[in-house]
Amino acid sequence: MPELTPRRIAGVYLTFGVLWILFSDMVVYAFVSDPETRFRVEAAKGGLFVVVSGALVYWLSARAQQRQRETAERLRQQTRELSIFHRIVRHNLRNIATVIGGRTEAAREAGEVEPHLTVVERKADRLATLAEKASLLRGISAQSAGQRVEQDLAKAIAEICSQYQSAYPDASIEFDSPEHMTTLVPARMGFAVSELLENAIVHGGPDATVVVSLRADSETVKVTVEDDGPGLPDGERTAVEGDVEDVLTHSEGVGLWLVRLVVEKADGQLSVASSSLGGVAVTLSVPRADGGS
Repeated sequence: MPELTPRRIAGVYLTFGVLWILFSDMVVYAFVSDPETRFRVEAAKGGLFVVVSGALVYWLSARAQQRQRETAERLRQQTRELSIFHRIVRHNLRNIATVIGGRTEAAREAGEVEPHLTVVERKADRLATLAEKASLLRGISAQSAGQRVEQDLAKAIAEICSQYQSAYPDASIEFDSPEHMTTLVPARMGFAVSELLENAIVHGGPDATVVVSLRADSETVKVTVEDDGPGLPDGERTAVEGDVEDVLTHSEGVGLWLVRLVVEKADGQLSVASSSLGGVAVTLSVPRADGGS
C-alpha cells in the first residue's frame, strides 16, 4: 500500500464522496418514486454517508499513523545498530593506532624495522577487515526482518567449508549435514556462517579442528560451529551473549556482533556452549519460514 500522505487521504475521501453521491442518487431515483419516501431515504443516505466516510477517514489515518510508527521504529533500530558499530569500530581503531604508533616509536629508537613489520602488517590487515565489515553493516542494517532467499543451505555451507579448507590447509574442517536442504534463509546467512567458521579457525590455531553441523526441523534451522581451541575471548563472547551496554563497553568482536545482528533480524538466537572437541560451540538458530521437514 502506498504511503498515506494527507493529500492522498483527502483524494481518497473526495473520490469516495463523489462516487457515493452519484451512484446512491442513481439508485434512489431509479427505485423510489414517491417524493416523501425519497426524502426519508435521502436523509438516511446522508447519515449513512457521514458514518461510512468517518470510518474510512479513521481507517486511513490509523494506517498512516501505523506506517509512521513502523518507520520511526525502523529508524530507531538502525540508529542504535550504527551507534553500537561506530563505538566498537572506534575502540578497535584506537587500539590499532596505539599499537602501530608504539611499534613505530620502538623501531625508531632501536634503529631496527624488521622485528616490528609483522605486527604493523597484521594491524593493517585488521584495518582493511574493519572497512569491509563497516560496508557490510549498511546492508545488514537496511535488511528487513522478513527478507529471505531460497537456497540449498547444505550445498552453500559445504562450499564455504571448502573455501576455508583451501585457505587453511593445516586445519581440519568437517561438515555434518543432510545431502540437501533447500529452504528459505536470511539473506546474510552465508556471511554469518563464514564469520563463525573463520573465528573458530583463527582462535583454534593453524591446525585447528572444526566441525560444522546443519540440522533442521519443521520450525527451526540450526547451524553449529564447534572447535578444539581455547574458547572465545571475553570481548568476543560479549558480542554473542552480552546486552547492549556490554557490547558498547567491552566488545572487540566486530564480526561476531554482525553475526548476532543478522540472527536477531531473522528473529533467531545465537548461543555459546562448551564443545565436545574441547573448545567452544557457537549455534546459530533461526525460525524456518517455509515449514519444511
